[in-house]
Amino acid sequence: MPPTKKSNPEMVQETLFSRGYMSEYEIWEFLRDNPAEKDVIDTFGLPDSVWLDDSESTKFLYYFISEMQDYNTIEINTKIDSVSGFEWD
Repeated sequence: MPPTKKSNPEMVQETLFSRGYMSEYEIWEFLRDNPAEKDVIDTFGLPDSVWLDDSESTKFLYYFISEMQDYNTIEINTKIDSVSGFEWD
């Protein structure tokens, strides 16, 4: 399981996303290419929370966007370690 912003605040770093350098379209295109979990974290930073489903086949990375008061979800397939789905507003 990846660390979260709360569990490892010393690991929080600025990213392309946190600096505002990605448009909604660029975010969608990036996630649509099913990047590896490491690339997701490098691009968006540490998630606010992480959940693992009961079968341990999918990790859910939650990112809270304070300006919109909205959570966005990125699903990571644990077997192939890449994005298998997402909901990003």
